[in-house]
Amino acid sequence: MPINVFISYAHRDRKLRDELAAHLSNLRNQHVIHDWFDGDILPGIEWEQDILDHLSTARIILLLISAYFMNSTFCTSVELQQAIVRHEAHEARVIPIIFRPTDWKDAPFAKLQVLPTNGKPVSKWPTHHDAFEDVVKAIRRAMEDLNARGSPKPSTSPSRATGTISMHVGQVPIWNVPFRRNPFFSGRDTVLHTLHQALTRQRTAVLTQVQTQAISGLGGIGKTQTAIEYAYRYRDEYRVVLWAKADSREALSSDFVAIAGVLQLPEKDAQDQSLTVNAIKQWLERSTDWLLILDNADDLPIAQQFLPTTGKGHILLTTRARPMGKIAQRVELDTMEPEEGILLLLRRAGILSPDAPLAAASAVDRAQALQLVAALGGLPLALDQAGAYIEETGSALLRYLELYQTRRQALLRRRSKLPTDHPEPVATTWSLSFQQVEQANPAAAELLRFCAFLHPDAIPEELISNPVNSCIFARL
Repeated sequence: MPINVFISYAHRDRKLRDELAAHLSNLRNQHVIHDWFDGDILPGIEWEQDILDHLSTARIILLLISAYFMNSTFCTSVELQQAIVRHEAHEARVIPIIFRPTDWKDAPFAKLQVLPTNGKPVSKWPTHHDAFEDVVKAIRRAMEDLNARGSPKPSTSPSRATGTISMHVGQVPIWNVPFRRNPFFSGRDTVLHTLHQALTRQRTAVLTQVQTQAISGLGGIGKTQTAIEYAYRYRDEYRVVLWAKADSREALSSDFVAIAGVLQLPEKDAQDQSLTVNAIKQWLERSTDWLLILDNADDLPIAQQFLPTTGKGHILLTTRARPMGKIAQRVELDTMEPEEGILLLLRRAGILSPDAPLAAASAVDRAQALQLVAALGGLPLALDQAGAYIEETGSALLRYLELYQTRRQALLRRRSKLPTDHPEPVATTWSLSFQQVEQANPAAAELLRFCAFLHPDAIPEELISNPVNSCIFARL
């Protein structure tokens, strides 16, 4: 049977990856290897889960190292970390291949023998063909050694890379975060570091009362996305990561019942939901190394009723509330710095790949993006909507700015004088996106108007697909 080979690389190195694939063709044609990279993901497949599935079954994992790889959050925080876990569990052979000169001192793979010979980067060889010939010879030797050793023995305990209880990413035993990691997430490093430092200090303390951190700010400022990024970035530090919607008591109760099912608590089927909530609170008070995230906890007194009072875990809230009282310590999210906003906009618009640095963009694109970031007030939601519109329609950056300014004037004439916590750029960028939908598909626009009367999360598909409901909807 061919050996499964997983190739981890940064998209900026795609041409070099393709050259390596060509040099692997003899091994592939002889059915010695079956190599896979993210370009093999089929349409309609969940890309992240597909990557993790192939990563968890590969016997050889090739890390194509360059400055672009080291700068990629997904490469270093997901693929590299899981590769090292599988290497340490003797489940896979991890082979770093130095593509371009870069600083990799003390990196997690630095303890491994690298290729090409003597760690000389591929780009420094007389030709790439010479370098890849050297690499492929070494890979063939590695495969012969693996075949001589036989199939890896299954671990006596589930490895973190293939944990049997994992619900999503496989690196933590229990995980119910309902969102994939945002590949376009940019900036916020200071906020994430501040949160982590505060929670880490709490972990080392002897606690009699759970201390809670809160990400606060206006609507559209990126609170939920920051919480998602925190969960993914620091997931290796927890045994349990739990997520619940907290925009109402009913939503919290419903999600806590779901959490009881994830934790397999006896009270998960209790008719009285308060019994289920109390059971979860008691479980948290007895357990360690957990992270509980309550999203949209704007009514803090209600949220507090669902929180444990003792225990050694971390609680993270996202909220629009400012006064915290004794419930939590607050970290305020502000609008994005210009460079962060430019990077988010260009990545979301498809002008830059998700892992590309800002320096990879042309001076013209950076200058035009800066104008848009300024017009949108540096609001992440507005920038995300603008980028999505540009990607979908193929509009130029300046063309979108012209459309935005025209639509903004129209909206300003219609705005009421009532205060709102949704800043103006969000309404303007959303209206442009809606206008595009309405022009492309009027029925889809009507469906959006109908859904506006419903809760924004988990709208049942049956509500629309059921023939009876469809007739009712058609009459509205």
